[in-house]
Amino acid sequence: MSILLSTLLEELPSELSNYLNNDPQLQSSCNQYLLDLLVNDDLLSTETFTTTTTSKNKTLIEEIAELDESQRNINVELSSITNENRDLILEISDDLNNVETSFKLEYPQEVESMLKTLEQGNFHININEKLTSNIKVNNSILSKIDSVLDFLELPTLCKVCILQGNYLESLEISILVQALVIRFPKLVIFQQIHHQVEQELKLMVKGLIKLLNTNLKQNNVLKIFHILSKLDLTNFNSSIHNTSSSQKDKFLKIIYLNARFKFITNELGTLKPLIKFNKLTYLKRFIEIYREFIFSSLSMYHSIFNSSTDEDLLLINQFVRNLAQILCDEIRVYLPQIDDSDEFDVQSQKDGLILQIIYLCKSLANYNIDLESIIISDLCFSEKSLFEEEDWLRNLVKVKKIRS
Repeated sequence: MSILLSTLLEELPSELSNYLNNDPQLQSSCNQYLLDLLVNDDLLSTETFTTTTTSKNKTLIEEIAELDESQRNINVELSSITNENRDLILEISDDLNNVETSFKLEYPQEVESMLKTLEQGNFHININEKLTSNIKVNNSILSKIDSVLDFLELPTLCKVCILQGNYLESLEISILVQALVIRFPKLVIFQQIHHQVEQELKLMVKGLIKLLNTNLKQNNVLKIFHILSKLDLTNFNSSIHNTSSSQKDKFLKIIYLNARFKFITNELGTLKPLIKFNKLTYLKRFIEIYREFIFSSLSMYHSIFNSSTDEDLLLINQFVRNLAQILCDEIRVYLPQIDDSDEFDVQSQKDGLILQIIYLCKSLANYNIDLESIIISDLCFSEKSLFEEEDWLRNLVKVKKIRS
């Protein structure tokens, strides 16, 4: 053991080697430790580990394997965390590199200039004041570096809030940045941060408007317009300048009606495959979509904006008129192509469509929408009429009897 210990002592630093040579008790403890290590068959065993082993003491190979596995799991976890926060890490790294560059380049230059001035004995007041001012500014920045980094992370934080659906929090970040720009109008960094946050909010607005084109529940639509109402839309649309509150409300109403129009027409587009199989079924389903979604759209409109002015009536009538024209065009194209069947003749099929249209008109009448006159003028009293006035009146009487 003494030979082994002497060999190991050669690899130790001189201080530890001298200390061990001068302490007999420590030498004795080391010799005993090496002896125990050499006679430990379990620790030095190289047998392959199996699940059926009955040994309670782990071999050295098992210990190494477990440590390697633990290290691998830690590396995987660190890689995952790094990947999730790569944008934040890159931005912070850039900021820190800029600070480090400032300290490595500017500080030495200032110190060198100061030393040269002291050596030459040229104590110019303006140079001293400049150096003192720079030192104070840099010291101030260094002492508040955490706050500076927090400000620089605001655009990234705004983006994360938007991706997670925390839209109100992103608005709060925007308000904070605007306050900083107003308070420090000459600081370019705050203007750049404000610009980046505005870009993120523009993407948010586009995403919310696209979301309105889908089949959303009323609560979700209300939340979206609650957020849009808090934004300064002049920053997101170049065609709007110096808008008042009423003009902003009108713009929001147009956004809503346009989104619902796109949604309804998209739903109608899904019915196109029915044309190849049954044109009558296609027209009936067409009218059912109108009855379901036009009514719900008008209901949500009044819940969101809670107003009933001449402007509202004009916008809604234009919305309904455009949809009514699409309906009339489809009926004009496909109704003449419907042939007689064994069960129903053409007149019965026409009566069924007229009844559906009348029910659609009655449902919208609750919102002061005169859809009936639009349909009649196009399909009954135009040059190429598809329905006779008598057909319409006969089915109208049926509806009145059923309702009474």
